[in-house]
Amino acid sequence: MDEELKERSTGSDLKDVVIIFSIIIIVLVAFAMLDIFERLRVMAANPEGFRIVEFLFVLMLFGFAFAIFARLRWKDVGRKYYAGKHEIEELIDNTNRLRTTVNLSPDCISVVTREGKIIFINQAGINLFGATEEDQIIGKEVWDFLHYSYKNLVAKRFEDMCKYNKKVPQIDVTIKKLDGLYIDVNVASTPIMYHSIPHVVTIMRDVSERKKNESIKAELASIVTSSNDAIYAMGLDGAIRSWNPGAEKLYDYSEKEAVGENIEIVVPKDKSPELKNLLNKVFKGERIESFETKRQKKDGTILDVSLTISPLRDESGTVYGASAISRDITFKKMVEEELRHYSEELALSNEELYVFSYAASHDLQEPLRNIQAFIEALRTKHKKFTKDLNEKITEADEGVVRMHRLITDFLIYSRIGTEKALTEKVDCNLILKDALSNLNTAITESKAKVKSYELPTIMANPLHITQVFQNLIGNALKYQGEQPPVIEVSVEKKDNFWNFRVKDNGIGIEEWFSERIFIVFQKLHDPKKYPGSGIGLALCKRVVEKHGGKIWFESQVGKGTTFYFSLPVLKELKKKTS
Repeated sequence: MDEELKERSTGSDLKDVVIIFSIIIIVLVAFAMLDIFERLRVMAANPEGFRIVEFLFVLMLFGFAFAIFARLRWKDVGRKYYAGKHEIEELIDNTNRLRTTVNLSPDCISVVTREGKIIFINQAGINLFGATEEDQIIGKEVWDFLHYSYKNLVAKRFEDMCKYNKKVPQIDVTIKKLDGLYIDVNVASTPIMYHSIPHVVTIMRDVSERKKNESIKAELASIVTSSNDAIYAMGLDGAIRSWNPGAEKLYDYSEKEAVGENIEIVVPKDKSPELKNLLNKVFKGERIESFETKRQKKDGTILDVSLTISPLRDESGTVYGASAISRDITFKKMVEEELRHYSEELALSNEELYVFSYAASHDLQEPLRNIQAFIEALRTKHKKFTKDLNEKITEADEGVVRMHRLITDFLIYSRIGTEKALTEKVDCNLILKDALSNLNTAITESKAKVKSYELPTIMANPLHITQVFQNLIGNALKYQGEQPPVIEVSVEKKDNFWNFRVKDNGIGIEEWFSERIFIVFQKLHDPKKYPGSGIGLALCKRVVEKHGGKIWFESQVGKGTTFYFSLPVLKELKKKTS
């Protein structure tokens, strides 16, 4: 543009010379044609005329000089006008380019007066504050958007920049958007002079996500630091990169000693191939969970540990290392070994108990048979007894029967507790039918009504479940009220269990008997009125619990009792399709 003005100026100067000479020539020609020169010569012949001619000549020279000066001034003004116009256009272009550049910035850029009033903000700033146009922000003070806890700090920064022209460091503050929500931003500010008045240019960036990630990282770091488990990270080559206090405590290596070393410093030599295999799986993207193995401390002590190893990935998903959690399970292994030992001893003890109970029941029944045979022989030989003697003999006979039943029930109870019961798929409808068949005489004599609903198929020992139904229904028949027994057998599915229900209208059970009713040999009523061994409900409890369920009851005295027992739902195995 300067060259263009220079060329224009040079052309204009040549034009001016031509014009001036043209005017002079025209004037001279006009003077000659009008005989003005002749008249001036005559006029200049006398002194006064000469003065007039002299004055006209000077006036003409002054006119030419003024014309030349005016032309030069006009040219200078025109030149300055075009230069100023160009500068204004260039300034407008630069301003537009600057505004476009500022609006392209993803960060909020604003200009603030020393009083804190916002006079400029870019598009990113409008978006940051949740506004739709800049008029919602322009003219407002920065204090309107600051969280109250930062106002004094920001005011001090403004004073340092506007009053003392100091540079201030970046800070993180919390600001309020137009919708009232608070966000965390990073603020960088610098002082500038605009028309000799201090202003502040501020750049803000939303760091809410960064703050959230930092908070999560801090929490994770706190968890890792405070964890009693050994937590560490390693590279693809097995070099340890981090080592928490739990690892220091477990392996006796300090962080300074461990970081940089290969993880094999805590791996027994015979477990080295196992470690390589685990790391190969992890570096392929697999996760190893609760893998039990051996590790060694700094002094060579061998530990039982449970390892969980996870791959570490970068932003592209490439595995660059592994993180591991190592938990000391040495005590757990010791307890498991002791439990295994005790379990073996218990199994042996149960076997011995089973043999003893079988032998004892067999040996005890032999004298009972002799006593019963003696009583029968006594009655046959001596048909007539006194009333008292006859009652004594009857009591002895009943005692033998009760003892025989007690021994038989005890043998059944001990078998359930010691022998390994074989389970199979059983239809509970058939099980109930067998139990009712065994109780047919008692049902007929008591004129009982037994109502049953459709029952499920379960995985159980059929003989044991038959015993449960038989004992519960038998109790309902035994402990009947004034009315003939009405017994209802039903079932309801709840979660993964079948809840069986045996309901009766008998005499009911006192609430304070609830703790004793399932204890072996516990009888709640007069054995003469309600004969029995006191093992039936204890046997039911043992059978149900052996099958993974539980048994309980609800009762009202004089209205009846409902016994519940739960058994697992049969899980059908789906056939794999080829």
